[in-house]
Amino acid sequence: MPRPRRSSTPPSRRALSWGGGALACALGLSCVFGFRGQLGFADRQPLDGVETVQLHLPPTQLSIIGDGSRTDIDWSGIWSTLGGNSNSALANVERAELVWETFEGIGRLRAELPVDIRDMTVLDELEVESASYLAHEVRGAGDVFVSGVDAYLDIDLEGGSVEVLGGLDEVRVDTVRGNIEVTTGAAADLRTGAGSVTLRSELPAAITVDCAGTVLIELASDSNLALDVGEAGPIEVDLDNARHLGGGSYVRTLGQGSVPVHVRAGGGAVTVRMIVEPEPETETETDTGDTTDTETDTTDGDTTDDGDATDTGGTTGP
Repeated sequence: MPRPRRSSTPPSRRALSWGGGALACALGLSCVFGFRGQLGFADRQPLDGVETVQLHLPPTQLSIIGDGSRTDIDWSGIWSTLGGNSNSALANVERAELVWETFEGIGRLRAELPVDIRDMTVLDELEVESASYLAHEVRGAGDVFVSGVDAYLDIDLEGGSVEVLGGLDEVRVDTVRGNIEVTTGAAADLRTGAGSVTLRSELPAAITVDCAGTVLIELASDSNLALDVGEAGPIEVDLDNARHLGGGSYVRTLGQGSVPVHVRAGGGAVTVRMIVEPEPETETETDTGDTTDTETDTTDGDTTDDGDATDTGGTTGP
């Protein structure tokens, strides 16, 4: 069986600073280290033959930007680790690396950390630029931001909040704890063990939400909707063809019911409404002359509402 091809990221810059004690305490280590080594890195690899990009990472702040014209994947970030002196801190951080492997249509970016520095090394941040037309799978922990990935997107986290902008195939998010915020035209399967879910669904598509927190779903259309809300606190439904105020559960089918929206909120409040587009800005003209345009008709004891032409049935003589 052929082995995956590997490419490790070369260091691009490094820095050394005091303050390792705070990092050590944050990692649950004895606060005895006085030096922190930092290493910035960047790399690029071709995406020839890759159908799915997998990111298997330690806890980090991750951003992924998709671009339909890309034929390669770029990444850059910062490693931090600890040492008893400046030389050991730098030596330790230089041993941390990200490795790119390709195998049978899968391109995988993963961390490779020696055992002796694994518990005192942090991937502070990672920025990835990839192809929007490839499927992406993320495994790890920490906050994730994704924009411009049109193909299948699957994010599975041990903890962390997620924000996704875009998507045309399917967006799947599962985090142990953290908030989820998604704007997409794709089908969405969103789950968090502790946190809120906000979804702006720009095209009719299947929706599943399972969380323990508040839920806000905005729909572009409620035609052919099959709405099933359960395990909820207060429920507010404000759609073009259905309105409801209640709590606990609510089931409603509109049209053929071919677009399922399934919500379980773990006692959280649920709001389902139409997408509210911002009103276009209008220029306000101010009349600075001596004539006031506001008129008050007191003939019949009625006051005309500014801006509205109301026919009250009365006729004023010349």
